[in-house]
Amino acid sequence: MGMKEGGKGPSRIFRKSDQKLLSRGTLSSDPKSKSPKLTAFRYELVRLAEPDEFSPDLDILNTAEHVAKYLLTPPESDELLTGTLSSNSSGIVYNMRRAIRNEKAQDFLDHLNKYNNLIARYRRDGTIKANIARMKTLPFPLVEHILSQAYARTVAPEVESLKDYEAFTSNVYGELLPNFTTKLFKESGLGPDKVFVDLGSGTGNVVLHAALETGCEAYGCEIMKNATRLADKQKMEFAARCRMWGINPGKFRLEKGDFLESARIAEALKRADVVLVNNYVFDSELNQRLLNLFLDLKEGAQILSLKPFVPTNHVITTRNAENPVSRLRVEEKEYFSGSVSWTDTGGKYYVQTVDGSMLREFLASDRSDRRRR
Repeated sequence: MGMKEGGKGPSRIFRKSDQKLLSRGTLSSDPKSKSPKLTAFRYELVRLAEPDEFSPDLDILNTAEHVAKYLLTPPESDELLTGTLSSNSSGIVYNMRRAIRNEKAQDFLDHLNKYNNLIARYRRDGTIKANIARMKTLPFPLVEHILSQAYARTVAPEVESLKDYEAFTSNVYGELLPNFTTKLFKESGLGPDKVFVDLGSGTGNVVLHAALETGCEAYGCEIMKNATRLADKQKMEFAARCRMWGINPGKFRLEKGDFLESARIAEALKRADVVLVNNYVFDSELNQRLLNLFLDLKEGAQILSLKPFVPTNHVITTRNAENPVSRLRVEEKEYFSGSVSWTDTGGKYYVQTVDGSMLREFLASDRSDRRRR
C-alpha cells in the first residue's frame, strides 16, 4: 500500500478508468471453478476527489469496524474499538482513522499490522468461527458491506457502460437499492426454504442480496449485454467475498438472455415463492406477456413490481374470468427516498399474490345464478 506522507494532497486520485489503481489482484479466471479465491489486492491509500468513488482507506476502516461489531464480542472487540485491552488510549480502528486524517502513512500501516495480527489470532483460536456459527441471521449492515465490496470492485468501475442502451424501450437499466430490497425480502417472508426469481436482474445485485441475507435459492435473468458481463464479474467476486467472511449464502444462478424464453427460468418460476419484476419502464405488450408467464406460478406466490399487473378497480366477470389477472390479489404499497437508483423521490410498488379463491368463488356464484335462471 502507498500513501503520501504529509503534505496537503494525495499522491494520486482514483477515477473509474484507473483500473490499475483499483486492483492489482484478480479472481480465479476459470468460470467452472466451484471455489473462487481472492488473491492479494494492493491499493494506493489516497484522498478522493469524488465522494462516490471507491475509497480503499474507508473500505479497510469499514471492514475493521464490521468485524469488531458483528464477528467479535466484548472483550475481543474492545481492542479494535476502544483499546481497553491494550495500553493504547484509543482503539485500533480509531487510530487508523486518525492516521488517515493526519496523512501519516506509517502510523496507519503500524495500526493496520496490529489489526491483522489480532484478527489472525482470533481466526486461529476459533473465536470468529464460533461467533459466526451463533448467528441466526446476518445483520443488514454486514450484508450491505459485503455487497458493496463486490459491487465496488466489479460494477462500479464500469458503471457508465450500463447507460449504453436504446432509449424508449423496455431495455433500460435501473437498480433497486439494498435498503429497499431488504424491506421486500422481510415483507415477503423470504428464507432458506424459499425460491426467489428476479426477472430483469441487471448486474445481479438483488439476486446476490437475496441469497446472502435470506439464504434462499435465488435466480435472475438479464438480456442486456453490458449488464450480464458485469454480473459475471460480480458473482465471482461475491462468492469469494463470502468465503473470506466465512459465510455461506443460498444457492444462486444468473442467466443470460430473454426471461420469456429461458427454460431454466420457466422451471424456477414453477417453484417460485417470490418473483421480482422491475417493470417501471416495461411497455404494455411486455407486461401482458409476463402475465401469461405467471400462469405457472403456484398458489400463494408473490409478484413484486413497480407497476401493477392488475388494472385499477378490476372486477371479475364472465368476459375476463380467463384473464391471468383474475387470479391475482393486489396490494399497493409505498417506497421512500433512497430506494431506487433513478430518482431520490419515493413512489409506489405492488404486491400481487396468486390467489385462485377469488376466481373459484366467482365461478361458483356464476353457476348458482345460472341454475336459478
